[in-house]
Amino acid sequence: MKTYDIYFSDQSSSDNKGFAIKSEEKAIRMAEDILAKGGSYIEEYAGGTISVIDSEGTTVWSKPIPER
Repeated sequence: MKTYDIYFSDQSSSDNKGFAIKSEEKAIRMAEDILAKGGSYIEEYAGGTISVIDSEGTTVWSKPIPER
C-alpha cells in the first residue's frame, strides 16, 4: 500500500514532514493547508516548492512556495 509524505525543497536543500499518509487526497489537502497557513517550512523554503510524494518516489502534486 502506498503512503504519501509532504516535501519542501529549494535550490540548496530539502526536508520532509515524515508522514505516512494513506490517502493521496488527504496528503494533498494537508499540503494545501500548510501552504495557505504558512509556518517555518514555508518561510524557510520561500521561492521553492511544496510537494506530495508517494512511497515509490513519484511526485503526485507540487506547487511553488511564494516569495514572502
